[in-house]
Amino acid sequence: MVHVRPIEAALGAEILDVDLETLGDGPELRDILAAAYRHQVIVLRNQTLSPDRFVRFSRCFGRPQPHIADHLRHPEHPEILFLSNIFENGEPKGIYDGAAYWHSDMAYEEEPGASTLVYSLQAPNEGGETRFANLAAAYEALPQAMKDRIDGLTVLHHYGNRSDLQDSSRTSATPLSAEQRKKVKNVFHPLVMIHPVTGRKSLYAVSGCSFGIVGMPDDEAIDLLDELKDFSTQARFVYSHRYEVGDLVVWDNLSTMHSATLVPPATSPETSRLLHRISVKGGPNISLH
Repeated sequence: MVHVRPIEAALGAEILDVDLETLGDGPELRDILAAAYRHQVIVLRNQTLSPDRFVRFSRCFGRPQPHIADHLRHPEHPEILFLSNIFENGEPKGIYDGAAYWHSDMAYEEEPGASTLVYSLQAPNEGGETRFANLAAAYEALPQAMKDRIDGLTVLHHYGNRSDLQDSSRTSATPLSAEQRKKVKNVFHPLVMIHPVTGRKSLYAVSGCSFGIVGMPDDEAIDLLDELKDFSTQARFVYSHRYEVGDLVVWDNLSTMHSATLVPPATSPETSRLLHRISVKGGPNISLH
């Protein structure tokens, strides 16, 4: 049986004494998947994962989906996106600042990202945390009048950070090439999501790529989305994870938002950050019962 230790925060749990390199398809895997959906964020420490093993494990949560920023993918495993503050010839080895705002991964796609897995290969001595907001708990804490107002609303999404559209800014979405931008389109998702695995209601992607609400004037829609963003990112709904080398962090994109914290460019191994990231669509490929 897997030992699950809840984190003393609004969400999250540590999975103890599990080696993913030798993990099979039995009860331990089911326990890990169940914990991921129950706690929304799980942390598995001290892992040693090859890229191939990382990809194979990600498939337990759904179908790996390569990121639109194809120039920052792993050359042999396109499912893997690099996140890094390491620069070579003046260019970052991976996404450097493109996630430093509250968002849900791949909410700008017609089929949104379901889960994201991040594996830490290098971690700075200070900084580089990822913050997670519990959008299910935030929804449940809303006044009934607000729930009545937002249930049934549909939100317009497209690539970008609605709070910062300047490509040169450190808190904008990762800039795309002209060719990459051709793949971007408007998509629509419910403002209140019913989770396909847990059945729990939550707000969905009220920050980041949400740019409007169907049938509502733009200024009113943005005011409402900003109000929900501010409410759901209060400290009482947030867990901040500081990475250590060997950490594998998995989170549920359908009931959380997350935001990276800004770090300066690496100047030494002690200040270097390198993460491998995979986002998946769909759901688990084994029964959780």
